[in-house]
Amino acid sequence: MEEKQKSRLRFNRTGKIILGIIAIAAVAGVAAFVTFTQYFPAVPTATPAANLVPNCGTSTPGDVLTFTPATVVAGQPFAIVYSCTSGPAITVTNGPITKIPTEAPAIGAGGMPTTLSLIAPGDTCTSTAGIALAQSTAVSIPTGSYNYCATGTSAAVTGVVSFTVAWA
Repeated sequence: MEEKQKSRLRFNRTGKIILGIIAIAAVAGVAAFVTFTQYFPAVPTATPAANLVPNCGTSTPGDVLTFTPATVVAGQPFAIVYSCTSGPAITVTNGPITKIPTEAPAIGAGGMPTTLSLIAPGDTCTSTAGIALAQSTAVSIPTGSYNYCATGTSAAVTGVVSFTVAWA
């Protein structure tokens, strides 16, 4: 008779374990019921386009580049910084950007500077400063703000002529 009690006890414990497993599975089955699924698409990266922005000196009247110093001495070397009254002459956003400057008249022509470059605001203008600009030659310009730096070894008797720089 003792054997029957032991097997009944085992069955009861085993039965309880099995019932517990069934109960857990039933609860898990209810919890696993899917109401809906949402799809999240991949999001690609984007590189903002680089841009060269004139801050003044365009065709708008009164929107001219200013120059420092105000005069040059005939026959003497010169270094002129061209900027806007309110800040730098140009700004590059999301650079670097590659552009082609064309000076008219060409750099080095009569009355023109012999070098033209881009310098950071506050930098000293010298013939080797900044990013050199050459007639119709592509140049890479990093993100930042810039003034023009024009230098010459001998100012013309009439001074430095007016000129334009077209960017393409």
